[in-house]
Amino acid sequence: MAIVVGPSDWWLATPDAMTSLITSCPEGTILPDGSGIIYKQGGTAFIVAPSSTEVGQSWNNSTSTLVGNKCCVCDWPTLCTRLINCRFNPADWCVPSNFDLFTYGYNCRTKWPGSFIPSVYWSSTEASSTTACSVNLSNGSQEGFLTKSNTYCVRAFRRVTY
Repeated sequence: MAIVVGPSDWWLATPDAMTSLITSCPEGTILPDGSGIIYKQGGTAFIVAPSSTEVGQSWNNSTSTLVGNKCCVCDWPTLCTRLINCRFNPADWCVPSNFDLFTYGYNCRTKWPGSFIPSVYWSSTEASSTTACSVNLSNGSQEGFLTKSNTYCVRAFRRVTY
């Protein structure tokens, strides 16, 4: 008996299934699991999880971050639970850095699968012990000192090398 993680097992169908599909599909393609390719260049693709996985939550400060960021989805309990409930493996996804959220998230927002809220999105970048960085997807402003206890949108990304 096999365990299937994700809405479909297309990522695991063959070792090269994902690479082949991402290599051959243009930006803006919605993949079989509902995620979407938003950026491709130089053998790297950025993929955004479907809108059904997006959550609103505070910048979790319950665990210490020695590197100053929280890119692991497991550090974002509401997002982690939503990904699991939508049958995604949280280990395959991350919360993007402030740089990646602006460069690939904001600049490529018209290619996101489903919809996005024209609002502030948390990045995984910490600014201080009480503040963190975010990007406003309605105007592209990078807001670097928002109080971590505030609730903003969070969407998972994945970076794939092909």
